[in-house]
Amino acid sequence: MKTVNKSSNFFSVIIFLIILSTQAGYSQKLNILVYGADPSGVSDNTGIINALIDSLSKGDGGTVIIPEGKYLLHDALILKSNVSIEGEGVQKTILFRNPEVGNWNSSKSQAIITTDPSVVNESISVSNLSIEAAYKKKELKAKGGICLRNCTNSKISKVETSNTWHGVAFYDFKGANSGNIIQDVTSLNAHAFTTENNSGRSRGILTTDFGTKVINSTSKGAGTGFYANGKDISFEGCRAENWFEDNGYYLIVDNLIVKDCIAKGGPSPEKGFGSGFAIAYKKNGLIQNSQAINCSNYGFRIHVPQSDTKLINNEAIGCGIGFGIETASHPFPEVSERIEFTNNVAEKSGLYGFLFRQMSNSKVVGNKAINGNQRGLTLSTRGAIALKEYLSNNEFSKNNCIDNQAMKTQLFGIYDYSVDQISSASKKGKNNKISHKSSNGKDVF
Repeated sequence: MKTVNKSSNFFSVIIFLIILSTQAGYSQKLNILVYGADPSGVSDNTGIINALIDSLSKGDGGTVIIPEGKYLLHDALILKSNVSIEGEGVQKTILFRNPEVGNWNSSKSQAIITTDPSVVNESISVSNLSIEAAYKKKELKAKGGICLRNCTNSKISKVETSNTWHGVAFYDFKGANSGNIIQDVTSLNAHAFTTENNSGRSRGILTTDFGTKVINSTSKGAGTGFYANGKDISFEGCRAENWFEDNGYYLIVDNLIVKDCIAKGGPSPEKGFGSGFAIAYKKNGLIQNSQAINCSNYGFRIHVPQSDTKLINNEAIGCGIGFGIETASHPFPEVSERIEFTNNVAEKSGLYGFLFRQMSNSKVVGNKAINGNQRGLTLSTRGAIALKEYLSNNEFSKNNCIDNQAMKTQLFGIYDYSVDQISSASKKGKNNKISHKSSNGKDVF
């Protein structure tokens, strides 16, 4: 690997920083061009920018201003408490990695812009710029775009990352409420890996920090669109498209909120992938006013033993199964409890509109299954609303099954498999209240 030495510029920076480090009492804004940065994309700017960050962190903090230009980086930028990086705009300020030069193969940092995880980093922000990491799909030993570790009260906003491991992320904070925000962010092609195992997979936008808010952000072409694991995490107005390894949203969160979000698996049901929203293993969730489109597996997947969760006014279009309970690796007696499905719509599902199993003390009220079973009816896929094994003390009421197509595909409405398909007494439904009449299709319950 070749490296570029800007020792003369770096020396001039040090002189400035000696002066700056003696000043205190106010927050500063430092323009990197004043200190010899190169906006042409030819020379490395890592040393200059990191020196400015260090200087500001020794005083009262401040902002490193990166004007319009293309800025080559040979190694990671390491942000510190009370220091921000601000560009001139997503299309104007571009930080990039050249695969042919620099220290990226030997660098221990996990992203182009990151922090030191051994200390708590407070009040950091990154805004108004783009990151081009230049990693190929499924390339190993990749770096993330902006991965801020062990941070609190910090924000990533109005940025775009491309061709990365994770696109944008907060993780490693151990406190009860990070106060971190991801807003107006776009991750494009978070498609490279650090290692071949699951922990090395790429996520467009990721957080494991409790209390993080993700707002109006988009992930396209990632392994997983959005990933969260923790507590008190929310997603509002977000969009996942064309993920290729897992799900649009894979959320393992206590006290989860998802509102007004979209997951589009592909341009058509045949070209979609995975589940739109996978809500797994935890308690207390609200998924509302959201949409899953063209997902080959589920539109909305509740994974046992996820409990105390409400799905309200959501829509699944062209998904394998619109809404359902997934049981893989969590066999009975584990169940999902106190789940509420209210006023949701599953349309043009490949198999079931709604699939229920291993669920108890739950309510399924006012939902619609429309024009389902697009992949063709078999004995095991009967039912626009299918009630399978280990269901107990649930209410199914005011739901409807509709087939308004000229060529009908949804031949059954609600189908309780305990009537004639489940022979084991232990698996049959118990104490379920079913009040139903389909507009179209035969009901069996």
